[in-house]
Amino acid sequence: MKNVCFRFLFSTFLICLVGCGRRGDGFTYQPVSGVVTVDGNPAVNLTVAFAPQGTSLESGRPSIGLTDSEGRYVAKTLDGVDGAAVGEHLISITAEQLDPDTHEVIQPETIPVRYNDKSGLRLTVTSGGTQEADFALKSKPLRHSGKKP
Repeated sequence: MKNVCFRFLFSTFLICLVGCGRRGDGFTYQPVSGVVTVDGNPAVNLTVAFAPQGTSLESGRPSIGLTDSEGRYVAKTLDGVDGAAVGEHLISITAEQLDPDTHEVIQPETIPVRYNDKSGLRLTVTSGGTQEADFALKSKPLRHSGKKP
């Protein structure tokens, strides 16, 4: 329940942030696309969210991409601008989808929560954009042998 609340609040934050933006906001957006895999297999119906880092609204609007049957996505802002803002982004990836009216879960989470709640994934969007913003996710955590190298 805690994760559902976090995701709802995060989604609401993204929508509010985009609502405060406008076309011609002065930021540079570059094309971003890639492939998401889980254990080497294409990840279908995932949301890849790009949260610009920086001070408040000085970093640009967030962008999202939805993966297709081959795990491919193309990033766009929520108001339809192609790409993501140039600069550093925190990345979150989730499969869970909520009904916009009732906030009920209509598609459950199918990947580990670590990828959508403090994933630690980052991407720097450069002035040339990228078509290789790929993310290779693992369904199980890495195991440590306990031995020191």
